[in-house]
Amino acid sequence: MGGQTHISVLTWWRIGVVLCALVALPTLVRAERVAVTYPNLNGSYIYLFTAIDRGFYKQEGIDIELSETGGGPATAALISGGVQFTTSGSTAISAILKGAKLKVLLVGDDRPDWQVWSTQVRIKSFADLKGLPIGVVSRGDTGEIGIRYYLQAKALPSDFVAFIPVGSSLGTRLAMVKSGSLPATLLHPGDVEILRAAGGLANASLLVDLREDVRSTFNGLATSDAMIRNHPDLVIRFVRATRRGMIYTRNNRAESLARFAGYMKAKPEELAGEYDILRTLMAVQGTIPLDVQQQEIALRGAMMELKPAQLPAPSGVFDFSFAEKANAELAAEGVVPVP
Repeated sequence: MGGQTHISVLTWWRIGVVLCALVALPTLVRAERVAVTYPNLNGSYIYLFTAIDRGFYKQEGIDIELSETGGGPATAALISGGVQFTTSGSTAISAILKGAKLKVLLVGDDRPDWQVWSTQVRIKSFADLKGLPIGVVSRGDTGEIGIRYYLQAKALPSDFVAFIPVGSSLGTRLAMVKSGSLPATLLHPGDVEILRAAGGLANASLLVDLREDVRSTFNGLATSDAMIRNHPDLVIRFVRATRRGMIYTRNNRAESLARFAGYMKAKPEELAGEYDILRTLMAVQGTIPLDVQQQEIALRGAMMELKPAQLPAPSGVFDFSFAEKANAELAAEGVVPVP
């Protein structure tokens, strides 16, 4: 009798172990390692780090393989299948207009968070940059696109300035301003405050604040048509986690500012102004309306010297169906962006 009881208990224990394993199996199966890029460390991408730090991707069964890669190389990697997602949504648009099979899934900012700063005393206006190079993170990135939109808006020729890729290192950008090694470079407002605190703006002048002159898609999430077609479940999980990060960043100033400062190795008070500016640039729902999509495509096509007949319809560039679904699901949980 005692032996039978022992066998019965052992058997039930084994059954319990198996049942627990079966319950856990879907989560284990769903866990996927996903490669994603961001172009450089600045406040525009804090939503991504927020989603990682808060475990939003983990909740969706996603392990992030993150790399800092300029918009041009990141988009090339997306096209080749080397990464599954990139936050260089603006650069992806240019590639789509050239025929790449990609889609923009989310918009983070609808204006660029870049400023053009001279690094030499003799350069006091943008007009003084005629024929001179400007430092950008990488060729074809949001910084270059923003400047090209500015040239178009001011009826200046596309070759009015040249572009020199300097990489994504914040230290490189700051050193460039201090040394004057290039006539001008792009800086984020947070970079400026760090430089100002270190006395590094003695010979520098603000020439253009692109967020005041340019309206376009300058931050977002893009993936390939193949990912959407073959792995729609992964796409919606990734978009949902990213939207959680965007909303949390918008709704929680103190924590987001502390996280921003931690990654930038700066004091929160040095970056408070940039956070407040960034918040005004955020696309509240992570999307842009149809008329803005059409304007984006038309402006980008004109910048690329494409004929209207060569331009795709908005549905060939943007796919906000995943964002709309994620927003609805998050709203049902009470996760909504505050004004």
